[in-house]
Amino acid sequence: MSLNKLLEEIKLIKVLAEEDLSGGNVDTYQAREGRKRNAKDRLKSLKEQYTNELRLSASFIIVTGAGKDEFSKIAQEEFKCFTADPEGFYKDLASRLPEELYANKASTSQLFDVVGRHLEDKANEMEIIGYPQFIMKQTYQRTVLGKDDFIGLLKEALNEQIGSEIVGLHVIRSLVDTAINANHGGRVTPIIMTTNDEGFALDLHNTLGRIGSKSFLVVAGKGAKTVRGTEGAFIAKEVTKESVESTLKSISKLSK
Repeated sequence: MSLNKLLEEIKLIKVLAEEDLSGGNVDTYQAREGRKRNAKDRLKSLKEQYTNELRLSASFIIVTGAGKDEFSKIAQEEFKCFTADPEGFYKDLASRLPEELYANKASTSQLFDVVGRHLEDKANEMEIIGYPQFIMKQTYQRTVLGKDDFIGLLKEALNEQIGSEIVGLHVIRSLVDTAINANHGGRVTPIIMTTNDEGFALDLHNTLGRIGSKSFLVVAGKGAKTVRGTEGAFIAKEVTKESVESTLKSISKLSK
C-alpha cells in the first residue's frame, strides 16, 4: 500500500483511537471502549506499514563539509526535506546507561556487558528480529573519559559488528510521526543527515542500501577531501538556495 493510501487510513483510524470516552451513554461504554481498543491496534499496524514504506522510499542525503549545516537548513526550510542526526542511534543507546558508569573511567568490558542488554531492548523496539552478536574485542579496550568518548566507542564497535545500516532503521522510525503529521505521501522521502566524520559518511553511503533505501553523498562548501574524491559525490562549492536546489533535483532524478 502506498504512503498516500496509508495516510488516508491512519487519519480515519486515529480519530477512533483517540476518542474521548468520558461522558456519553453508560450503556454503550463497553462497546465504545472495545472500538477504541481495536482502533489502537489497527493504528499500530498501519504505522508499522507506513514505517516500512517510508524506509523503501527513503533517499538518505549524507552531507559533510564546512557548509553542511547551511545546506541542511536550506533543504529543510525551502525544499521540505526531512533532517535527522546520524548519531542518534548511538546517543539513544548511551543515554540508557547511568552516566556514572562511563564518567568514572570505567573499563570497556564493563560497559559492553551493560550495553549488550540495552541493545537487545533497542532492537526489540525497532522490530529487528536478529542481529550479529555484540561482543567485546581487545581493539576496543581503552579508558572511556566521558559521554562523547563513549558514543564514539559505541559507533566504532556497532558499525564494525552490526553495521551502520542500523542508523538508517533508527532514523526512519524517529521520523514516522513527523512524516505523518506533515502528510508526507510522496514517492521519494529525502532525509538530510550531516556529519563531520568523513569515514562515517562513506560507511553510511555503502551500507544504507542494505535496508532498501538509497543514499547519496554531498560535499557542501570547503573541506571533506576524502568524500569529495568519491565517485558519484555531489559537490556544492557555494551553499546557496540555487545550489541546494540543483543538487536536490539531481538526487531526485536518481531516486525515482
